[in-house]
Amino acid sequence: MNDNTARDLYAAQPAVQPSPQPTPAPQPQPSAAPARRLAFSPLERVMMVLCGLAVVGVAVVYLTGQFQLAGISRTYQDVQRQTTVAKQAVSDAKQTVGELSNASRLNNYAKAHDFTVIEGNIKRVTNK
Repeated sequence: MNDNTARDLYAAQPAVQPSPQPTPAPQPQPSAAPARRLAFSPLERVMMVLCGLAVVGVAVVYLTGQFQLAGISRTYQDVQRQTTVAKQAVSDAKQTVGELSNASRLNNYAKAHDFTVIEGNIKRVTNK
C-alpha cells in the first residue's frame, strides 16, 4: 500500500501547534506634509462672486414678494371689513325705516297731529 496515491497526509505528520507570532510594535508613521492649498483661479473667484450675488438677488426678490403679498392681503382684509361695516349700516337703516314706517306708529302719529293716513301713500321697505 505504499504506492497508493491517496494517502492521509495528516496522519503521517506529527501534530505541531503553531507558535504565536510576536506582534510587531507599531512604527511611528512619519507625518505627511500638509497639503498645499491651491489658490483659486481668477475665473473661479469671479464665478463664486457671481453665484453669491445671484443667491442674494433671489433672496431679496423673494422677501420683496412676501412683503408685497402681506400688504395686499392686509388691504384686502381692510376692504372686507369696510364692506361688512357698510352692509351692517345699510341693514340697520332698513330696519329703522321699517320700524318708522310701521302702520300702527304712523296711525298714532297721524292722530296726535290731526292728520289722515292714506295707506296707498305709505311705502314699504323690505329687508332682502
